[in-house]
Amino acid sequence: MLIINSEKVAEDLLDKRSQNYSDRPKIPMVALMGWDFSVGLLPYGPSWRKHRKVMHQALSPTAMLDYRGTQLNKVHQLVKNTLQVPDNIEAHLRTFTASTIMAVIYGYEMAPQNDFFASIANRASEMLTNCFFPGAALVNAFPVLQHLPEWFPGTGFKHYAKICRKLTHELRELPFEFVQEQMAEGIAPHSMVSEMLEKNEEEDVIKSVAGTAYSSTVETSASTLLSFMLAMFVFPDVQKKAQAEIDRITSGNRMPDFGDRPSMIYLEATYREVLRWGRVAPLGLPHMTTGHDVYEGYFIPKDTFVLANIWSMTHNEDKYPEPMRFMPERFIDANGRLTDDRAEQLFGFGRRICVGKYFAEESVWIAMVSILAVFDLIKAKDEHGREIDVVTEYTKGVIIYPKPYPFCITPRSPRAAQLVQQTEVHDCE
Repeated sequence: MLIINSEKVAEDLLDKRSQNYSDRPKIPMVALMGWDFSVGLLPYGPSWRKHRKVMHQALSPTAMLDYRGTQLNKVHQLVKNTLQVPDNIEAHLRTFTASTIMAVIYGYEMAPQNDFFASIANRASEMLTNCFFPGAALVNAFPVLQHLPEWFPGTGFKHYAKICRKLTHELRELPFEFVQEQMAEGIAPHSMVSEMLEKNEEEDVIKSVAGTAYSSTVETSASTLLSFMLAMFVFPDVQKKAQAEIDRITSGNRMPDFGDRPSMIYLEATYREVLRWGRVAPLGLPHMTTGHDVYEGYFIPKDTFVLANIWSMTHNEDKYPEPMRFMPERFIDANGRLTDDRAEQLFGFGRRICVGKYFAEESVWIAMVSILAVFDLIKAKDEHGREIDVVTEYTKGVIIYPKPYPFCITPRSPRAAQLVQQTEVHDCE
Protein backbone atom coordinates (compact mmCIF):
# COMPACT_ATOMS: atom_id res chain seq x y z
CA MET A 1 0.00 0.00 0.00
CA LEU A 2 1.19 3.52 -0.83
CA ILE A 3 -0.21 6.51 1.06
CA ILE A 4 0.47 9.88 -0.58
CA ASN A 5 0.61 12.76 1.90
CA SER A 6 2.08 15.38 -0.44
CA GLU A 7 0.05 17.28 -3.03
CA LYS A 8 3.12 17.48 -5.27
CA VAL A 9 3.59 13.71 -5.20
CA ALA A 10 -0.13 13.23 -5.90
CA GLU A 11 0.14 15.52 -8.92
CA ASP A 12 3.34 13.83 -10.12
CA LEU A 13 1.86 10.33 -9.90
CA LEU A 14 -1.93 10.54 -10.10
CA ASP A 15 -2.04 13.43 -12.59
CA LYS A 16 1.13 13.30 -14.69
CA ARG A 17 1.37 9.49 -14.69
CA SER A 18 -2.37 8.89 -14.62
CA GLN A 19 -2.22 6.13 -17.23
CA ASN A 20 -0.50 3.94 -14.64
CA TYR A 21 -2.40 5.17 -11.56
CA SER A 22 -6.05 5.22 -12.68
CA ASP A 23 -7.15 1.68 -11.90
CA ARG A 24 -9.25 0.74 -8.86
CA PRO A 25 -8.31 -2.11 -6.51
CA LYS A 26 -10.50 -5.18 -6.64
CA ILE A 27 -12.42 -5.12 -3.35
CA PRO A 28 -14.59 -8.26 -3.07
CA MET A 29 -17.37 -6.64 -1.01
CA VAL A 30 -17.94 -4.01 -3.72
CA ALA A 31 -19.00 -6.68 -6.21
CA LEU A 32 -20.81 -8.82 -3.63
CA MET A 33 -22.91 -5.80 -2.62
CA GLY A 34 -23.78 -4.95 -6.22
CA TRP A 35 -21.81 -1.70 -6.32
CA ASP A 36 -19.58 -2.79 -9.21
CA PHE A 37 -21.86 -0.84 -11.59
CA SER A 38 -20.56 2.46 -10.18
CA VAL A 39 -18.49 4.38 -12.73
CA GLY A 40 -16.21 5.59 -9.94
CA LEU A 41 -15.39 1.99 -8.99
CA LEU A 42 -15.07 0.45 -12.47
CA PRO A 43 -11.62 -0.89 -13.36
CA TYR A 44 -9.59 1.28 -15.70
CA GLY A 45 -10.29 0.15 -19.27
CA PRO A 46 -12.71 0.36 -22.23
CA SER A 47 -15.91 0.01 -20.17
CA TRP A 48 -14.80 2.76 -17.78
CA ARG A 49 -13.91 5.04 -20.72
CA LYS A 50 -17.32 4.53 -22.32
CA HIS A 51 -19.19 5.26 -19.09
CA ARG A 52 -16.92 8.18 -18.24
CA LYS A 53 -17.50 9.81 -21.64
CA VAL A 54 -21.29 9.69 -21.25
CA MET A 55 -21.08 10.92 -17.66
CA HIS A 56 -18.75 13.77 -18.62
CA GLN A 57 -21.16 14.98 -21.31
CA ALA A 58 -24.16 14.74 -18.98
CA LEU A 59 -22.48 16.60 -16.10
CA SER A 60 -20.38 19.14 -18.02
CA PRO A 61 -20.46 22.82 -16.93
CA THR A 62 -22.48 23.67 -20.06
CA ALA A 63 -25.03 20.91 -19.42
CA MET A 64 -25.41 22.00 -15.80
CA LEU A 65 -26.56 25.48 -16.86
CA ASP A 66 -29.91 23.92 -17.84
CA TYR A 67 -30.52 22.88 -14.23
CA ARG A 68 -29.82 26.11 -12.40
CA GLY A 69 -33.55 26.77 -12.16
CA THR A 70 -33.97 23.44 -10.39
CA GLN A 71 -31.14 24.23 -7.99
CA LEU A 72 -32.67 27.63 -7.15
CA ASN A 73 -36.06 26.03 -6.64
CA LYS A 74 -34.63 23.48 -4.22
CA VAL A 75 -32.57 26.01 -2.29
CA HIS A 76 -35.66 28.17 -1.84
CA GLN A 77 -37.41 25.13 -0.38
CA LEU A 78 -34.38 24.66 1.89
CA VAL A 79 -34.62 28.15 3.41
CA LYS A 80 -38.40 27.80 3.80
CA ASN A 81 -37.96 24.51 5.65
CA THR A 82 -35.26 26.06 7.83
CA LEU A 83 -37.45 29.04 8.71
CA GLN A 84 -40.27 26.70 9.75
CA VAL A 85 -38.17 24.17 11.70
CA PRO A 86 -34.65 25.56 12.26
CA ASP A 87 -33.62 22.80 14.69
CA ASN A 88 -33.80 20.26 11.83
CA ILE A 89 -31.18 21.96 9.68
CA GLU A 90 -29.18 18.75 9.16
CA ALA A 91 -32.26 16.96 7.82
CA HIS A 92 -33.10 19.98 5.65
CA LEU A 93 -29.61 20.03 4.14
CA ARG A 94 -29.71 16.31 3.42
CA THR A 95 -33.13 16.70 1.82
CA PHE A 96 -31.83 19.61 -0.26
CA THR A 97 -28.88 17.67 -1.66
CA ALA A 98 -30.89 14.50 -2.33
CA SER A 99 -33.94 16.22 -3.82
CA THR A 100 -31.82 18.44 -6.05
CA ILE A 101 -29.84 15.60 -7.56
CA MET A 102 -32.96 13.43 -7.96
CA ALA A 103 -34.72 16.25 -9.81
CA VAL A 104 -31.73 16.87 -12.07
CA ILE A 105 -30.96 13.23 -12.86
CA TYR A 106 -34.46 11.75 -13.03
CA GLY A 107 -36.88 14.70 -13.03
CA TYR A 108 -38.27 13.18 -9.85
CA GLU A 109 -39.91 15.22 -7.09
CA MET A 110 -38.81 13.70 -3.81
CA ALA A 111 -41.28 13.43 -0.94
CA PRO A 112 -40.46 15.82 1.97
CA GLN A 113 -40.04 12.86 4.33
CA ASN A 114 -39.43 9.11 4.05
CA ASP A 115 -39.03 9.15 0.27
CA PHE A 116 -38.86 5.63 -1.16
CA PHE A 117 -36.08 6.18 -3.71
CA ALA A 118 -33.96 8.31 -1.37
CA SER A 119 -34.29 5.72 1.40
CA ILE A 120 -33.00 2.98 -0.92
CA ALA A 121 -30.03 5.05 -2.06
CA ASN A 122 -29.10 6.19 1.44
CA ARG A 123 -29.18 2.69 2.89
CA ALA A 124 -27.15 1.25 0.01
CA SER A 125 -24.54 4.03 0.28
CA GLU A 126 -24.25 3.61 4.05
CA MET A 127 -23.74 -0.14 3.74
CA LEU A 128 -21.03 0.38 1.11
CA THR A 129 -19.22 2.92 3.28
CA ASN A 130 -19.08 0.43 6.15
CA CYS A 131 -17.35 -2.23 4.04
CA PHE A 132 -15.20 -0.40 1.53
CA PHE A 133 -11.58 -0.55 2.64
CA PRO A 134 -9.52 -3.72 3.17
CA GLY A 135 -10.03 -4.90 6.72
CA ALA A 136 -13.50 -3.36 6.99
CA ALA A 137 -14.89 -6.76 6.02
CA LEU A 138 -13.06 -10.07 6.48
CA VAL A 139 -13.57 -11.07 2.85
CA ASN A 140 -11.64 -8.00 1.67
CA ALA A 141 -8.55 -9.29 3.47
CA PHE A 142 -9.18 -12.93 2.49
CA PRO A 143 -11.01 -12.94 -0.90
CA VAL A 144 -11.18 -16.74 -0.96
CA LEU A 145 -13.93 -16.53 1.68
CA GLN A 146 -16.42 -15.31 -0.95
CA HIS A 147 -16.54 -18.85 -2.36
CA LEU A 148 -17.68 -20.43 0.92
CA PRO A 149 -21.39 -21.29 1.46
CA GLU A 150 -23.52 -18.90 3.52
CA TRP A 151 -23.96 -21.39 6.35
CA PHE A 152 -20.19 -21.64 6.91
CA PRO A 153 -18.90 -19.88 10.10
CA GLY A 154 -17.41 -16.45 9.45
CA THR A 155 -19.43 -15.73 6.31
CA GLY A 156 -21.93 -13.31 7.85
CA PHE A 157 -20.71 -10.77 5.30
CA LYS A 158 -22.65 -12.72 2.65
CA HIS A 159 -26.00 -11.99 4.28
CA TYR A 160 -25.01 -8.32 4.65
CA ALA A 161 -23.98 -8.19 0.99
CA LYS A 162 -27.21 -9.86 -0.13
CA ILE A 163 -29.31 -7.16 1.56
CA CYS A 164 -27.22 -4.41 -0.03
CA ARG A 165 -27.26 -6.07 -3.46
CA LYS A 166 -31.06 -5.85 -3.50
CA LEU A 167 -30.88 -2.15 -2.59
CA THR A 168 -28.27 -1.33 -5.23
CA HIS A 169 -30.33 -3.15 -7.86
CA GLU A 170 -33.35 -1.04 -6.94
CA LEU A 171 -31.24 2.14 -6.88
CA ARG A 172 -30.06 1.46 -10.42
CA GLU A 173 -33.33 0.20 -11.91
CA LEU A 174 -36.38 1.81 -10.27
CA PRO A 175 -35.71 5.53 -10.86
CA PHE A 176 -34.72 4.70 -14.44
CA GLU A 177 -38.02 2.87 -14.96
CA PHE A 178 -39.83 5.88 -13.49
CA VAL A 179 -38.34 8.11 -16.22
CA GLN A 180 -39.23 5.60 -18.93
CA GLU A 181 -42.84 5.50 -17.75
CA GLN A 182 -43.03 9.29 -17.60
CA MET A 183 -41.63 9.58 -21.13
CA ALA A 184 -44.07 6.97 -22.46
CA GLU A 185 -46.93 9.05 -21.04
CA GLY A 186 -45.46 12.25 -22.46
CA ILE A 187 -45.21 13.93 -19.04
CA ALA A 188 -41.49 13.55 -18.27
CA PRO A 189 -39.78 16.80 -17.20
CA HIS A 190 -36.34 17.57 -18.59
CA SER A 191 -33.71 15.51 -16.81
CA MET A 192 -30.30 13.99 -17.35
CA VAL A 193 -31.76 10.52 -17.92
CA SER A 194 -34.50 11.66 -20.30
CA GLU A 195 -31.91 13.55 -22.34
CA MET A 196 -29.62 10.51 -22.52
CA LEU A 197 -32.55 8.32 -23.59
CA GLU A 198 -33.44 10.81 -26.32
CA LYS A 199 -29.83 10.57 -27.54
CA ASN A 200 -30.22 6.77 -27.70
CA GLU A 201 -27.41 6.05 -25.27
CA GLU A 202 -27.18 2.42 -24.14
CA GLU A 203 -29.70 1.78 -21.37
CA ASP A 204 -27.23 -0.17 -19.27
CA VAL A 205 -24.77 2.72 -19.44
CA ILE A 206 -27.49 5.25 -18.57
CA LYS A 207 -28.51 3.28 -15.49
CA SER A 208 -24.93 3.08 -14.24
CA VAL A 209 -24.13 6.72 -14.97
CA ALA A 210 -27.33 7.96 -13.29
CA GLY A 211 -26.92 5.74 -10.23
CA THR A 212 -23.30 6.82 -9.89
CA ALA A 213 -24.15 10.51 -10.25
CA TYR A 214 -26.66 10.29 -7.41
CA SER A 215 -24.65 8.15 -5.00
CA SER A 216 -21.36 10.01 -5.49
CA THR A 217 -22.83 13.51 -5.18
CA VAL A 218 -25.50 13.43 -2.50
CA GLU A 219 -23.36 12.37 0.49
CA THR A 220 -20.32 14.51 -0.32
CA SER A 221 -22.49 17.60 -0.87
CA ALA A 222 -24.35 17.06 2.40
CA SER A 223 -21.08 16.61 4.30
CA THR A 224 -19.62 19.77 2.72
CA LEU A 225 -22.66 21.84 3.70
CA LEU A 226 -22.61 20.50 7.25
CA SER A 227 -18.92 21.44 7.50
CA PHE A 228 -19.85 24.91 6.26
CA MET A 229 -22.48 25.23 9.00
CA LEU A 230 -19.98 24.08 11.61
CA ALA A 231 -17.43 26.66 10.45
CA MET A 232 -19.97 29.48 10.64
CA PHE A 233 -20.82 28.61 14.25
CA VAL A 234 -17.17 28.29 15.27
CA PHE A 235 -15.90 31.34 13.36
CA PRO A 236 -18.66 34.00 13.60
CA ASP A 237 -16.40 36.77 12.23
CA VAL A 238 -16.27 34.96 8.89
CA GLN A 239 -20.05 34.72 8.89
CA LYS A 240 -20.40 38.47 9.43
CA LYS A 241 -17.96 39.32 6.63
CA ALA A 242 -19.75 37.00 4.23
CA GLN A 243 -23.14 38.46 5.13
CA ALA A 244 -21.81 41.99 4.63
CA GLU A 245 -20.72 41.07 1.10
CA ILE A 246 -24.12 39.53 0.33
CA ASP A 247 -25.90 42.65 1.60
CA ARG A 248 -23.65 44.83 -0.52
CA ILE A 249 -24.67 42.92 -3.66
CA THR A 250 -28.37 42.29 -2.97
CA SER A 251 -29.13 45.31 -0.75
CA GLY A 252 -31.07 42.86 1.41
CA ASN A 253 -34.01 43.14 -1.00
CA ARG A 254 -33.80 39.80 -2.80
CA MET A 255 -32.41 36.30 -2.54
CA PRO A 256 -28.99 35.75 -4.11
CA ASP A 257 -28.70 33.88 -7.41
CA PHE A 258 -25.97 32.41 -9.59
CA GLY A 259 -25.43 35.69 -11.41
CA ASP A 260 -24.08 37.16 -8.17
CA ARG A 261 -21.25 34.67 -7.86
CA PRO A 262 -18.53 36.55 -9.81
CA SER A 263 -19.12 39.62 -7.61
CA MET A 264 -18.91 37.74 -4.31
CA ILE A 265 -15.16 37.32 -3.85
CA TYR A 266 -15.27 36.67 -0.10
CA LEU A 267 -18.09 34.11 -0.51
CA GLU A 268 -16.06 32.32 -3.17
CA ALA A 269 -13.05 32.27 -0.87
CA THR A 270 -15.30 30.95 1.91
CA TYR A 271 -16.50 28.14 -0.35
CA ARG A 272 -12.89 27.17 -1.10
CA GLU A 273 -12.00 27.29 2.57
CA VAL A 274 -14.92 24.96 3.34
CA LEU A 275 -13.46 22.45 0.87
CA ARG A 276 -10.01 22.80 2.46
CA TRP A 277 -10.97 22.97 6.14
CA GLY A 278 -13.76 20.39 6.12
CA ARG A 279 -13.15 16.67 6.37
CA VAL A 280 -15.57 15.29 3.80
CA ALA A 281 -13.45 12.41 2.47
CA PRO A 282 -10.07 12.40 4.26
CA LEU A 283 -8.58 9.64 2.10
CA GLY A 284 -10.68 9.81 -1.06
CA LEU A 285 -11.13 6.62 -3.09
CA PRO A 286 -8.18 4.28 -3.61
CA HIS A 287 -6.24 4.05 -6.88
CA MET A 288 -4.23 1.06 -8.08
CA THR A 289 -1.19 0.85 -10.34
CA THR A 290 -1.45 -1.10 -13.60
CA GLY A 291 2.32 -1.48 -13.99
CA HIS A 292 5.63 -1.12 -12.18
CA ASP A 293 6.96 2.40 -11.58
CA VAL A 294 9.92 4.19 -10.02
CA TYR A 295 9.51 7.57 -8.33
CA GLU A 296 12.43 9.45 -6.79
CA GLY A 297 14.32 6.21 -6.27
CA TYR A 298 11.37 4.29 -4.81
CA PHE A 299 10.12 1.19 -6.63
CA ILE A 300 6.31 1.01 -6.83
CA PRO A 301 5.17 -2.44 -8.01
CA LYS A 302 2.20 -3.25 -10.18
CA ASP A 303 -1.14 -3.62 -8.34
CA THR A 304 -0.08 -1.27 -5.53
CA PHE A 305 -3.03 0.07 -3.50
CA VAL A 306 -2.64 3.88 -3.57
CA LEU A 307 -4.41 6.30 -1.23
CA ALA A 308 -4.24 10.10 -1.46
CA ASN A 309 -4.28 11.58 2.05
CA ILE A 310 -6.51 14.57 1.27
CA TRP A 311 -6.50 15.64 4.93
CA SER A 312 -2.72 15.90 4.98
CA MET A 313 -2.67 17.94 1.76
CA THR A 314 -5.33 20.42 2.81
CA HIS A 315 -3.75 20.88 6.24
CA ASN A 316 -0.17 21.32 5.06
CA GLU A 317 1.20 24.16 7.21
CA ASP A 318 3.69 25.23 4.54
CA LYS A 319 0.89 25.91 2.06
CA TYR A 320 -1.88 26.75 4.53
CA PRO A 321 -0.51 28.46 7.68
CA GLU A 322 -2.64 27.83 10.79
CA PRO A 323 -4.48 25.03 8.95
CA MET A 324 -7.02 24.41 11.72
CA ARG A 325 -8.19 28.00 11.51
CA PHE A 326 -11.03 28.76 9.08
CA MET A 327 -9.63 31.70 7.12
CA PRO A 328 -11.09 32.51 3.66
CA GLU A 329 -8.56 35.32 3.29
CA ARG A 330 -5.91 32.71 2.41
CA PHE A 331 -7.57 32.47 -1.03
CA ILE A 332 -7.55 36.25 -1.67
CA ASP A 333 -4.37 37.99 -2.83
CA ALA A 334 -3.02 41.43 -1.90
CA ASN A 335 -5.02 43.02 -4.74
CA GLY A 336 -8.31 41.62 -3.46
CA ARG A 337 -8.54 39.01 -6.21
CA LEU A 338 -9.00 35.28 -5.84
CA THR A 339 -5.81 33.22 -5.99
CA ASP A 340 -5.32 30.36 -8.45
CA ASP A 341 -5.74 27.81 -5.64
CA ARG A 342 -9.25 26.35 -5.99
CA ALA A 343 -8.78 23.85 -3.11
CA GLU A 344 -10.16 21.01 -5.21
CA GLN A 345 -8.13 18.16 -3.73
CA LEU A 346 -11.41 16.74 -2.42
CA PHE A 347 -12.53 15.96 -5.99
CA GLY A 348 -9.60 13.66 -6.64
CA PHE A 349 -6.74 13.53 -9.11
CA GLY A 350 -5.95 12.60 -12.68
CA ARG A 351 -8.38 10.64 -14.82
CA ARG A 352 -10.37 9.68 -11.72
CA ILE A 353 -11.27 13.25 -10.78
CA CYS A 354 -14.96 13.57 -9.85
CA VAL A 355 -16.99 14.42 -12.97
CA GLY A 356 -19.89 15.70 -10.85
CA LYS A 357 -17.80 18.43 -9.24
CA TYR A 358 -19.41 21.22 -11.28
CA PHE A 359 -22.90 20.27 -10.16
CA ALA A 360 -21.82 19.74 -6.56
CA GLU A 361 -19.96 23.06 -6.51
CA GLU A 362 -22.94 25.08 -7.71
CA SER A 363 -25.40 23.34 -5.39
CA VAL A 364 -23.18 23.87 -2.35
CA TRP A 365 -22.41 27.49 -3.25
CA ILE A 366 -26.03 28.53 -3.77
CA ALA A 367 -27.04 26.83 -0.50
CA MET A 368 -24.27 28.58 1.43
CA VAL A 369 -25.04 32.06 0.11
CA SER A 370 -28.82 31.62 0.51
CA ILE A 371 -28.53 30.51 4.14
CA LEU A 372 -26.22 33.39 5.03
CA ALA A 373 -28.44 35.90 3.23
CA VAL A 374 -31.41 35.31 5.53
CA PHE A 375 -30.22 33.53 8.69
CA ASP A 376 -27.88 34.20 11.60
CA LEU A 377 -26.08 31.07 12.81
CA ILE A 378 -25.50 31.55 16.53
CA LYS A 379 -24.00 29.43 19.30
CA ALA A 380 -26.54 28.02 21.72
CA LYS A 381 -26.59 29.27 25.33
CA ASP A 382 -26.80 27.35 28.57
CA GLU A 383 -29.26 28.01 31.42
CA HIS A 384 -27.01 30.84 32.64
CA GLY A 385 -27.02 32.62 29.30
CA ARG A 386 -23.44 31.68 28.48
CA GLU A 387 -22.49 30.54 24.98
CA ILE A 388 -21.86 26.81 24.60
CA ASP A 389 -18.61 26.16 22.74
CA VAL A 390 -18.93 24.14 19.55
CA VAL A 391 -16.45 21.27 19.32
CA THR A 392 -15.22 20.36 15.82
CA GLU A 393 -15.56 16.59 16.02
CA TYR A 394 -16.35 14.34 13.06
CA THR A 395 -17.67 10.83 12.56
CA LYS A 396 -15.52 8.09 11.01
CA GLY A 397 -15.81 6.56 7.55
CA VAL A 398 -15.07 7.08 3.86
CA ILE A 399 -17.30 10.18 3.93
CA ILE A 400 -17.56 11.81 7.35
CA TYR A 401 -19.82 14.38 9.02
CA PRO A 402 -19.59 16.79 11.95
CA LYS A 403 -20.92 15.27 15.16
CA PRO A 404 -24.09 16.88 16.57
CA TYR A 405 -23.73 20.05 18.64
CA PRO A 406 -26.17 22.62 20.11
CA PHE A 407 -26.92 25.66 17.95
CA CYS A 408 -29.42 28.42 17.23
CA ILE A 409 -30.63 29.58 13.80
CA THR A 410 -32.76 32.72 13.52
CA PRO A 411 -33.84 35.05 10.70
CA ARG A 412 -31.45 37.98 10.39
CA SER A 413 -34.36 40.43 10.44
CA PRO A 414 -38.12 40.64 9.85
CA ARG A 415 -37.28 41.58 6.24
CA ALA A 416 -35.16 38.45 5.85
CA ALA A 417 -38.01 36.28 7.14
CA GLN A 418 -40.34 38.02 4.70
CA LEU A 419 -37.98 37.29 1.80
CA VAL A 420 -38.05 33.60 2.66
CA GLN A 421 -41.84 33.55 2.96
CA GLN A 422 -42.24 35.29 -0.40
CA THR A 423 -39.89 32.90 -2.19
CA GLU A 424 -41.77 30.69 -4.63
CA VAL A 425 -41.25 26.95 -4.90
CA HIS A 426 -42.45 24.88 -7.86
CA ASP A 427 -42.56 21.21 -8.80
CA CYS A 428 -40.34 19.98 -11.62
CA GLU A 429 -41.61 20.96 -15.03
